[in-house]
Amino acid sequence: MPESAWPAPPANACSAAMDLQVEVAILGAGIHGAALARELTLRGVSCALVDKGEVGGGTSQWSSQLLHGGIRYMLTGDIRQMREGLAERATWARIAPHRCRWEAFWMPHRGWIEGLSHRVGIGLYDHWGAERPGWPAELSLGHIPKEAFLTDPRGVLGPFRGATAYADLMTWDRELTRDLAASSDAIVLDFHEPEAFEEGGGGLRALRLRDRRDGSARRLAARRWVFALGPWTDGAMAQWFGESRKRLRLSAGIHLWFDAVPGCERPWAIRRPKGRILFVIPRDGMLQVGTTEREVEDGCVPILEAEREELFGALESNLPSLPWRQMPVRAEELGVRPLVAGGGATTHLSREAVLERHSRFPNLTLVLGGKLTTARALMDRLATDLTGLRCETSTTALLRLWDGQAAQIR
Repeated sequence: MPESAWPAPPANACSAAMDLQVEVAILGAGIHGAALARELTLRGVSCALVDKGEVGGGTSQWSSQLLHGGIRYMLTGDIRQMREGLAERATWARIAPHRCRWEAFWMPHRGWIEGLSHRVGIGLYDHWGAERPGWPAELSLGHIPKEAFLTDPRGVLGPFRGATAYADLMTWDRELTRDLAASSDAIVLDFHEPEAFEEGGGGLRALRLRDRRDGSARRLAARRWVFALGPWTDGAMAQWFGESRKRLRLSAGIHLWFDAVPGCERPWAIRRPKGRILFVIPRDGMLQVGTTEREVEDGCVPILEAEREELFGALESNLPSLPWRQMPVRAEELGVRPLVAGGGATTHLSREAVLERHSRFPNLTLVLGGKLTTARALMDRLATDLTGLRCETSTTALLRLWDGQAAQIR
């Protein structure tokens, strides 16, 4: 990524020592890196969290902002992955209630046959995801009465004849990532550029870093290393170690933000071809829509006009009652999913992650792929593998708020 694509560092100086030593060094302060820092802290293991930008400042802030089981997995038949996501959804509701909000998503149908399939599939989804800590009593699931459906402006003039409501959890992913970091005792080295690694003892021994605030140099030594670099993994491995192997394929999706529309109270999830879902979600006083999907080569790419056009076309064909092209776009964002490399279209690649032990450096583990929802569980497993220590409180201990002081929620 070009230097200009990273946020400018703050004016305040880093207070960390110039020569540091920890048990585990984590490169990448996104959802996986921050979750691993928390898991290591819960086990009493020292660690450092390094990022060229800020904590939660990369792809972790451009996701769909949903902690979900994956309703689309009902279509692909990946029930195991869906049930894992549903279990983790409940965990997030327990440990981060301040960053989560339950919602009843409406999935509209075009006729009675599709409506029946929705009710059966969604019924199973909500049955398997029945553990919903803090579920609001005023939210109802299942069949949406016709009169309620028609009070939503999206329910008129279009192809849909009704809807079925299912439960899912909304979040604020950047803040959630920062709360995970605040819930650790990690030495946070944000705005630090990796420059050169030292090798020794058959593995990685230390890393020289340049502080982007003032240009000063730091040395970080560690016994074990974890790279949780998301979509920048392949580029980093090529730059640092000359590796040409492509471990990932990158799939980009866009979100557009419009002014809130009166009457659009519930989030909608609309089935589209190739197993994709079109989300139309009222949140934070605005209306978020997305996403299209294309394969990209880098973690920071521009939104193509063809992508906007495809999304507007999908909105107009599915929800023609709203004047989408006359509504000003208040913000837009493009998120990149790092998917484990494989053949075929990215829409058919698994969202599951791989923990790869590096063949040349046995004390290095790479986190490849993965999802926001299951990041904690994956890093719980990795922390157990690294330390030999299990931690039962990982699924129950409340996260601290990221507020500059990392104050514990009481």
